[in-house]
This record gives sequence, C-alpha cells and structure tokens, in this order.
Amino acid sequence: MLTATVHAAYDPPAGYYSTATGLGGAALKAALHNRIKGHTVLPYTSGSTDVWDALAVLDADPNNSANVLLLYSGESRSNTLREGSASGNTWNREHVWALSHGPGSTSAVPGTDVFHLFACDTTVNANRGNLPYDEVAFSPDPEASSSGSNGSSWNPRDADKGVIARALFYMAVRYESDDSVDLELAETAGTTTIGKLSTLLAWHRKFPPTEAERKRNDTIYTTFQKNRNPFIDNPLFVDQVFSNDTPAGAWKRARFTVAQLASTAVSGDAADPDGDGRPNRLEYLFNTNPLLAETSGEAATALEWLPPAGLGGAARLALSYRRQRYATDLVVTYEASADCATWTTFTPSATTTTYVDGLTDRVTVETPFTAERRFLRVRVDRP
Repeated sequence: MLTATVHAAYDPPAGYYSTATGLGGAALKAALHNRIKGHTVLPYTSGSTDVWDALAVLDADPNNSANVLLLYSGESRSNTLREGSASGNTWNREHVWALSHGPGSTSAVPGTDVFHLFACDTTVNANRGNLPYDEVAFSPDPEASSSGSNGSSWNPRDADKGVIARALFYMAVRYESDDSVDLELAETAGTTTIGKLSTLLAWHRKFPPTEAERKRNDTIYTTFQKNRNPFIDNPLFVDQVFSNDTPAGAWKRARFTVAQLASTAVSGDAADPDGDGRPNRLEYLFNTNPLLAETSGEAATALEWLPPAGLGGAARLALSYRRQRYATDLVVTYEASADCATWTTFTPSATTTTYVDGLTDRVTVETPFTAERRFLRVRVDRP
C-alpha cells in the first residue's frame, strides 16, 4: 500500500509527541513536560544571540522586517527602538507569565523563555504590570486601545488572546517540580500561579492557532530553543491536560455550550443537531461545525473515478475526505458496495494525506475499480 503525507512546514517532526500517545490528564502533562524540558536557554541580554535578537525575528512585521509587531496593540515599530538602547517611543520584552508570579527574575531560566516573551510597548508593559488575564470590562490603554485593565485584571485585544493562553499553557507544563519553580494555572493569581484558567481555556477554544503563531512556534524550535509548544502543535492537548478530557471531549468543549454538553440529544456522538446527515461522530472526524450544516467546499466528501495509472495500470476509485488529524480516539474503516445495501470493508491500495489547516488534513484513499465496487464510504466508530 502506498502512503504519502504532505504537511505544512510548521508541523512538528514525525513522532515528536510519540511518548504522549494515548495519554490524558496528569500522565499527558508529564509526558509533554519531559518532551519539551531541557531546552537551549538564551541569555536575556548581551549575548551572541539573546532574547532581544530572538524577538526581533519571532515578532518581526511580515510586511516590514525592520519592524516588530507589538503585543496588545499590534503596532509595527522599528526594531531599533529597544528600551535601553534608544529613547522616545521604545519597546521592551513583555513577560506574559509575570515574573512576580513564579519565574522570579530574568537570570532564571523561566524568565528568559521566549515562548512567553513578546515585543511590547514599554509603557503598555508597565501598565499591564503583573495583572492576571481575564475577560473583563476595561479602561482602554492609552497606547493600546483594544487592550486594558479594570484595575485587577488585564484584558488583551482579541488577536492576542489565544496566543497568550497557549503561551501560559506551555509555561505551566514546561516548568514542573523538577525545575527551579513549579508554575501552575489557577482561577486566581498567587506566588507561582497566574490565571484566570477558565478564561484562558475559553480564549484558546475561541481563537485557535493561526499560521503566524505556528510559524513562531516552529522558529523557536528550529532556530532558538530547540523545543516546541505542544498546545500550538495539537490544540486538543489543552483540554486533555487541563480539563482531563479525551480528544473527542476536547473537540466538543470548543464547539458546544455547557448546556449543550449536558444534553446527549445535542452533543452525543450519534446526535445530528444541524440536521445535515452527519452525526457528531463524523463532524468530529471531519473537524466541521456540528451546529452548522456543511454541504460543499472543504467539508465535502468526494468520490471520483481515476484513469489507469501508466502502462499496465488499472482504473481506480478515489474517496477524498477531511480528517481531524488529532482524532486519535476514533476507529476509521473504509467500505465498498455495489448497491448501497451490502457493504464490505476494504484496505486502500493507496493513501495520500495533505494539509488543510492546523487541525485538519485531507485524506484520499484509492481502491482498484471493478464493476462490483461502485460506491465507497467512510465508517467511523469509537473504540
């Protein structure tokens, strides 16, 4: 059987998270911690390649490489306007996990970890201070009007919410009891905790990783620290770790309300709340919206006849469908039928997997064409 996989350049190497396969909760958190710990530590300043240099690359404006994009405002500002080496409207290094909530200082490893460091306007950085994050009514910051504080919490602009949440999830897994400090997320901030966890979970589900965030993650891995943020690579890990869910449970939490999750008639595997003929089990497989009927485009499943492949080849039938790449708790089989009444399982003669987005691939399976095999379908079950 021929198998080919083509993914985006920002995906982790094959097998990078193999030790986390099939795990959940504390066991998954421990496996991820062991995978990403021991990274290459950058000097905070005055090194051959230090944090300043890293942020100049990681937060570079894609439309002007001489500038950096600032957290909380999105402003593009000259890289040369670094605090301490320039005057005027400078930028500095924002610690998303505030130093006073555990990392301690910029001489400690957590204080230099670029996964939670971002270019930020110097004044805005000071205004945020060490406030935890939450979805609150706020007074707009003078230098970042889409972000601000209510005096006890900081509410960043929407474009940064998912990014910040995943940076904090990373820190809570990267720094455990075998490190200099054990960082944890909580509903309230403390000596080694920051939050608000429930809000961060909601932001992660509402604002999934973008290609820019995936690129930043991959650049940290390839160029700077040599480790990755698991929650950018596999967004379902978040609820598996912090809500102790299965992959399917993590997917459902991002798509159903609490009330809908409590109703099997809406969120059960066999339910079809949008009436499009696809039960939630299939919506999960396809990574489509279970509350919105999909009829075409990338959501469609296609069947086509393919001509003989070269001399001596045979005609084939090809079935193409979307596959949620992290749906590890599903069993997928392929079936063929001549009459749509009697179905027989078959093993594809070729399988090709190509990238659609951060969560989804398009899978195409082939089988030799015969008069008896006119119809193909995907069948999905829970083990």
